[in-house]
Amino acid sequence: MTRRTRISALMLALFLTAGGAGSAWAKGDLERGKRLARECFACHGQDGYSPSPINPKIGGQHERYLFLSLKEYRDGGRSHSLMRGSVLNKNDQDLEDIAAYYASQPGYLTPREIWERTQEGAPAAAGPPAGAPQGGPPRGPAAPPKFDHSDHIARYNSMLAQAIRDAAQTPGPVGDAACESLSGSADSDRDGDGLADAYDAAPDDAGEFVLDSDADGFYEICDIRQLEAIGNLGAGEGKSTTLDRAERMARKYRLARDLDASSVGNFEPIGDCGPAGNCMVTLDRFGFQGVIDGGGHTIRGLRISRPGGSGIGLIGVLGAQGTVRDLALEDAVVIGRGGVALLVGSNFGMVYRCRAEGEVAGELALGVLVGGSGGLVAYGESHGTVSGNQAVGGLVGDVRGGVYFSRSNAEVSGSRGLGGLVGLNTFGLVLSSYSTGQVIGGNDLGGLVGMNTDAKVRNSFSIAAVEGDGSNIGGLVGFNSLSEVRNSYAAGAVFGGDAVGGLVGRNNGSVRTSYAAGPVTSDGASGGISGFTVEGEEDGNFWSAMTYSAGASDLGALTAEQSGWAPRPGDFLGLIDAYCDANGNGFIDPDERVPDNRVWDFRGSGEFPVIRCTFEAGYPSGDTDSMGNM
Repeated sequence: MTRRTRISALMLALFLTAGGAGSAWAKGDLERGKRLARECFACHGQDGYSPSPINPKIGGQHERYLFLSLKEYRDGGRSHSLMRGSVLNKNDQDLEDIAAYYASQPGYLTPREIWERTQEGAPAAAGPPAGAPQGGPPRGPAAPPKFDHSDHIARYNSMLAQAIRDAAQTPGPVGDAACESLSGSADSDRDGDGLADAYDAAPDDAGEFVLDSDADGFYEICDIRQLEAIGNLGAGEGKSTTLDRAERMARKYRLARDLDASSVGNFEPIGDCGPAGNCMVTLDRFGFQGVIDGGGHTIRGLRISRPGGSGIGLIGVLGAQGTVRDLALEDAVVIGRGGVALLVGSNFGMVYRCRAEGEVAGELALGVLVGGSGGLVAYGESHGTVSGNQAVGGLVGDVRGGVYFSRSNAEVSGSRGLGGLVGLNTFGLVLSSYSTGQVIGGNDLGGLVGMNTDAKVRNSFSIAAVEGDGSNIGGLVGFNSLSEVRNSYAAGAVFGGDAVGGLVGRNNGSVRTSYAAGPVTSDGASGGISGFTVEGEEDGNFWSAMTYSAGASDLGALTAEQSGWAPRPGDFLGLIDAYCDANGNGFIDPDERVPDNRVWDFRGSGEFPVIRCTFEAGYPSGDTDSMGNM
């Protein structure tokens, strides 16, 4: 049977399964389907006509065919990491409704309509001169309404304020004195709880393994095996404990000293995705819900190898009530499949003031510090290498939460959705963060964020080098769809096949008050700011053909007034667009609304403008009583 015959047979089978073209199959609810499909719009378009040629056009296809395809993605019959992650938590009725909605759309455009629509967003034959502003009104049909971020941002700000308060109230260091009780034999387990006496603070009590020696509310961790026992105490043949797992996973712990993890060959992550190993279904139900306070200490030599696992890291799954803070990892190597990182595999809670250095490998949602995150990562830092397939980032792989005041210097490689800081940013906010290093892959690559879908990037920059052999390659963002980039810049070299931009590869969103200063090389469509813009807008942006290190250029001579970026009453949607959150409390306090604390620092003397807001050194210590407008 030839390939064409096989395809024809498959289509006939689907047609007959659907009952024929004249048979009604209308189980799906169109209106409900539209609501459920909202998260699909950024990649596949509101009408099923994707703003990017990388994604298939699904509008007007047969409802039954769409339903069966979605079901196969969910159940693993079709292999596509990003698609499976999007539908994994949806039941059959959800998929039927989504299929009904997209089937009701007009369908494929004619070749002439496709050509006309493409021309509406095509870049000009010759770009503006170096240093000239780029922008203007939206080009192409208006994009559908964007996701309302107000509730999410309020939640992230509240989480950050709480983290600052909690960290400030934490007692001082406990020191090695708290670890003097660990004096037993490594070959003995008198209480039979699975933790050797040498690492058990209560070797004769199967209902305890750690102590709070100074009664400050935090149990001291003195050894890597003690830390591992939070999740696996009582595990193993003939072993048991009377200390309930839920209680262990909700406690507050604190490292009393640096830990050497090299003696544990394959560390068992704290918290997981449940018996089925599927965090998209279980979410944080089996995650760690307590506090792990590193106390400024470092864990060295961590090794985890679970190639088929999800939610893999020192903390496999951090629950919505969980926090990890003030902890560093060095010389760590972690291997998994999805939701994989050195510190937290899948984050639903708060990762605060943490740093990780090492290597990560897997398939989907991979980051050096955090793999997938629906919570908040604030003051995070990463160094190392991360390689996978899709949604791979130098700091965080897949973000549906917030990334504040963070930085990454990493080598990122994979296929699609790769970023120097964040691989895939959906409904999330990247604020006051930056990346260096390099990003190498296929499609949708960005120096800071690979795919920015229904999301925001503000007050951030990248000087990472980006190289892709496909489409949508940008110095800051690869694919910016229904999303906003504001007060940001990119200064790294960008190489790609098509839709290659100094700032954004393909823009189907908004890019404002930003600039690009790195060289752009492309075999196809390219531009100083964006490589290809359709259904998007660009306003008040600048670019320079010179590299960032070259210094003198028209861009370097800009003043706040010339750029139009200086704050003026009524110009900005919120104070965060004008001023830096200098004390890192999540708000713009009254005393922060001064010229020396504006987002942009126009240094003059031929130097390019820089962003004042990014995390350079130190941590926040300001009060959290004042409220600002985010």
